[in-house]
Amino acid sequence: MPAQPATAQHVYCRYCGTAIGRLDNHCPACNAGQNLKPRNQIVAGLLALFLGGLGMHRFYLGQWWGLFYLLLCWSGIPMLVALVEAISFLATDKQDWKERYGHTDGSSWLIAIVSVGLLLIAVALLLAIMIVALSDPAAPIEFSELLLERPD
Repeated sequence: MPAQPATAQHVYCRYCGTAIGRLDNHCPACNAGQNLKPRNQIVAGLLALFLGGLGMHRFYLGQWWGLFYLLLCWSGIPMLVALVEAISFLATDKQDWKERYGHTDGSSWLIAIVSVGLLLIAVALLLAIMIVALSDPAAPIEFSELLLERPD
């Protein structure tokens, strides 16, 4: 922990604590990048509200575990969790938001795009298999017959 507070001329490296110039992009001691992009609270809240069931708000915040939202999106549980998170994001004080999400390294949009693409491919394959299975003329199934049959 630095002994002196940051001044107008210098700040401290987020990773090693070395005093660096306020406008420096990299720390000379550890070579860590200092340009971190803060995440917008309103954008995160709206993503959680509208696309939260797919975990898009987590990818926006740079959290890889948005993948769990994608894996469980069929269950509806991520939608409920995302609704609570949307309310939480939008109700959070700006200072608390800045402290928590103001220094993220970057977003995980590439992971999100690849994951959604793989999910769409899997759904397309399942639909293709289902169409082929249901269109087989050798074994026609009448749904009305299934509904009217009673076990003896």
